[in-house]
Amino acid sequence: MEAKGLRQVKLEEVKGNPFEDPVKIRCTCYCENGKTATGKQTRYGIVAGKKEWLGYTLEINAIAEDGSVGELVGLFEFQDTGAGMDTDGDGKGDSIKKGQSIDVWVASLRDAYEWRDTYGDYVYMKIIKSDG
Repeated sequence: MEAKGLRQVKLEEVKGNPFEDPVKIRCTCYCENGKTATGKQTRYGIVAGKKEWLGYTLEINAIAEDGSVGELVGLFEFQDTGAGMDTDGDGKGDSIKKGQSIDVWVASLRDAYEWRDTYGDYVYMKIIKSDG
């Protein structure tokens, strides 16, 4: 029986330690206004990620044409969590919880499409051990 809910997706495996080196990770966007998991108001610069990453700053880079780390997109703050995409077929999101994807807050659906058109489905991220 097929699970109801989210469509299952296959993501590229995250290789490496994001606290040591940039890692390639699936990046989506969300535009829901409200409070984050840490109680902050959503705004540009906020990212949802694995619960253990809350409070850290991260550097996001685009992917260069040759697949290497490209231009700096910016510095962001892990201030939110979420479920993400369904990776195991149970109809429930789990990719963010597992650290297989991140979700960047943007102001509108139009901004989400613009982000995807500019950076694609994957980015490089490195977690910086400093206050977010």
